[in-house]
Amino acid sequence: MPNLIKVPPMSSAQRDERKIALLKKKARDWSRAKKWKAFAKGTERVHRTLGKFPRKMWGFTARKGNWTITQVLWHLADQEANLYVRLRRAIAEPGQMISSYDQNKWSDKLLYSKSDPEQAKALLLLLRKANADFVKRIPSKAWGNKVKHQEWGPLSLENLVFRNIWHLEHHLYQMGRRHTEWKSGE
Repeated sequence: MPNLIKVPPMSSAQRDERKIALLKKKARDWSRAKKWKAFAKGTERVHRTLGKFPRKMWGFTARKGNWTITQVLWHLADQEANLYVRLRRAIAEPGQMISSYDQNKWSDKLLYSKSDPEQAKALLLLLRKANADFVKRIPSKAWGNKVKHQEWGPLSLENLVFRNIWHLEHHLYQMGRRHTEWKSGE
């Protein structure tokens, strides 16, 4: 019997987003130990991914509005810095508000595109290691501690870690798309 359901072809960006969505669904049920391990491996994932891209293309984008690898690295470093505070607030001051931020304004006004990507990478890796070490030593009973986000509402420490597992993966795929675009333009 022929397949009557036609699936439209997907772009690489759509495939990447589908992979991220599947990761989100799958990772929800992971144990605390497995979530911590995936979170801690973020530094390794960044090293491995960046190793695939020539440094000369980190400032490339094919379309205005799409972030370059340099911009993505600065966004990830700033996100990790925000996470550093959010995780600690969840433990030291559970129930308190955490701030949101406009990532596009940060990119534009903080001049991500003119900033040193190696500095962003070093900061990101240092903060992820510190955050992973912090999460590992938190007692199990504190894993459910919550903070309040202006847009997303209450977020547990577990949810903060979970969100940042898939957030990093999303942006690593985004870097891969920039590389693909760069190669096709050579």
